[in-house]
Amino acid sequence: MSKAASKGWSKKKFEGEWAQTLYKFLSKQQEEVPPGWLKGDIALRKMGLMGAASGQRNKLLNRMTEEGFLEKKDFRIFDGSGRRISAITHYKIKGK
Repeated sequence: MSKAASKGWSKKKFEGEWAQTLYKFLSKQQEEVPPGWLKGDIALRKMGLMGAASGQRNKLLNRMTEEGFLEKKDFRIFDGSGRRISAITHYKIKGK
């Protein structure tokens, strides 16, 4: 188990004036993800494929993007910790 997981960072809440100030600051930096855009692992599940978006599954998403079936874009959103903004890749069916 990683140190971050053992400390329960993902369960921490924005409590108190200082934490709320951090939350407001980060919220202003976060981008809105439009409807139809999905994270890679969710897109794969919608296609009927299970498992994490890694290895062969990433190659599949990249090939589908290269051949014009999918669009790919990074959105700046809260990562899993909820304490920082990260560029997370999302996919959308081309033309939808």
